[in-house]
Amino acid sequence: MGKTDFNGLSQWTGRIGGLVFKVVNGKQVIMPYKKEVFNPRTEAQMSNRAKFALASMINKIVPKEVLVGMSPDHRSRRPLFTSNIIRHANVSIASGEIKATLNANDLVFSQGVAAPVTVNGMAVTDGLVGGTLGALPDKVDAVMMIAVVYDNTAGLYTRTVYEVVPAGETAISLDTQTTESGNVAHIYAVPMSLTSTGLSLTGGSDGAERSSDDDFTYTMMMRSDEGSYRYGRSQYLTTLELG
Repeated sequence: MGKTDFNGLSQWTGRIGGLVFKVVNGKQVIMPYKKEVFNPRTEAQMSNRAKFALASMINKIVPKEVLVGMSPDHRSRRPLFTSNIIRHANVSIASGEIKATLNANDLVFSQGVAAPVTVNGMAVTDGLVGGTLGALPDKVDAVMMIAVVYDNTAGLYTRTVYEVVPAGETAISLDTQTTESGNVAHIYAVPMSLTSTGLSLTGGSDGAERSSDDDFTYTMMMRSDEGSYRYGRSQYLTTLELG
């Protein structure tokens, strides 16, 4: 780097060819031009971008209704879900391409007291997943079944399907709405505990109607009977070939 005092003569700023002209403390400064790289493609940065791309892909197919158990504050549910994906994503490099993947066990839809729920005899016919609920832990009154469908050929998550199953039902089914071959569904169960009393909750669900941010509660319509549920920790169940 060279410095020149022009002794009151005109001073220059800017770049000419490979030189940069500046004025520092009243003195003319000349230094070589170095191109600034604002978006360097370092391995670390490409790894982070792959993780965020994976989180974005999963978020696009996961509806807000299945994230109620992540936090009592609705504003923090999606960020918590996203941070879990980024934190547990695995990055691999093949043929110069950096790719992020996620183990199905690490995709969490709920936080809270652990209450594992098992499903026995899982089977699939033309995209309809069926099975039998195992013995439910104490204080678990219903289970939200969640199927995350993954296209093995394209390497993309394609959709999420969910349904609430009351504890009184043992046989369950979940229509994943897919008939393509080569797809894999990661099946999860999110246990829920009833927080309201005096309600008869049997049979299937008519879907989620509204939610409350207090104490992980979520209002469901169960055959026209209304009840609030407390969510527990989601439990990964199995992986199924669809089609």
